[in-house]
Amino acid sequence: MVSNLKDKKYTKLTKKEIVLISLFQRGGNKTKVHTEEISYRAFQINRDMFSWKLKKFKNFPNLEPVYKTLTHLAEENKVYGGKHEDQNKDGWILTESGLKFCNQDLAEFVDIKKNKSNFQQHEKSFVISIKRSAYFKAWKSNKNLQNRTIYDVADFLKVLTSNTPRLVEKFYETKNKAYEIDEKVYDFLNFIENEHKDLLNEEKRKAALDKSKKQLKKML
Repeated sequence: MVSNLKDKKYTKLTKKEIVLISLFQRGGNKTKVHTEEISYRAFQINRDMFSWKLKKFKNFPNLEPVYKTLTHLAEENKVYGGKHEDQNKDGWILTESGLKFCNQDLAEFVDIKKNKSNFQQHEKSFVISIKRSAYFKAWKSNKNLQNRTIYDVADFLKVLTSNTPRLVEKFYETKNKAYEIDEKVYDFLNFIENEHKDLLNEEKRKAALDKSKKQLKKML
């Protein structure tokens, strides 16, 4: 039984598809989303699949099936993250693979107005501002690229090169946004990733996410 969306097509979705849609709609295309937020959205989409089993508790969302599904999706490289008792460590975000799957295979389900996946104007402006950077202009004209370094990347991302975890994290956050906001910037960031594979790769991204969680905890 689909609770909120009132469309029979949603009843055919698998657990993985519903969890991906829920993560996307709660803003997981841009930032980490708490397990409970994803669970509640999944429960809204399909109560039978994501509620407690006993009839008297059917009106409560069950975190366990969502967590198990997120774990499987992480193994498939569609999401990053983890569940933790400390709410500052808990959270999930779509990988580029997961983002593409949502946009290409689940587009008719994720494209619902007024959800947290929608970009704010400042987010769009930041992505578009990359086109004004010297590195982007050099890439576009295919000139003087040999003179460009990771310092140029840090410059247009507005991150200090000394803060490597934040640089990596900001790069992938921006790349995910560019995928939906501006194709040219996305292509440019793909080029950057290939040029700087020693720093911009999946392992470094995972390490950056883990590092950012630890830094956040120290600040609180």
